Amino acid sequence: MSAFEFYFSFFGLILGIAVANVGVGFGRLWRVRGQVRIGACLPLLGIWLLCHAVLNWSSTWKSLQAVPVSPTSLFIGLFVSLPYVLVSTVMFPEDVDRAGSLDDFYLSHSRLVMAAMMVPTLVGMIGYVTLFGRRYTPNNLIETFLVVFLVPLVLFFWRNLWAHRIGLALAALLIVWWMYA
Repeated sequence: MSAFEFYFSFFGLILGIAVANVGVGFGRLWRVRGQVRIGACLPLLGIWLLCHAVLNWSSTWKSLQAVPVSPTSLFIGLFVSLPYVLVSTVMFPEDVDRAGSLDDFYLSHSRLVMAAMMVPTLVGMIGYVTLFGRRYTPNNLIETFLVVFLVPLVLFFWRNLWAHRIGLALAALLIVWWMYA
């Protein structure tokens, strides 16, 4: 097993837990769809999280073929992938039947979600600098800010339901656009 295969299996395992959590959560929502007001925020958050996970999975595959296996690289992989597990766990209520409006449930902890969704990219960028000495151009930094950080920062401070619905959809679209640009 190469160093990259070892690293990617560790990273992929943790990221895979988050993806599975979203799939299980969507399944639970499907079962209670006529009994609970699902709203738009949780499905949009799930789509955004899945798009974000695909972005990190694919960028890891493309960019880290020469990653050295060390405690530093493993911690970076851990801190890139664990926020997805956190969000995928807290985004769905434990007892969906008693949650009432799932949009209200989402808004009650949206600040944690927005902060956590910014961590993987921030840690990944720091990791590229630490492990490979990468230098980011001002254009790279501006593009990353606009695609990854702007919407969550706005939503962190703006607690309006419609702003979150639009923002989550926009965030997912921006990530997909960035992957294919």
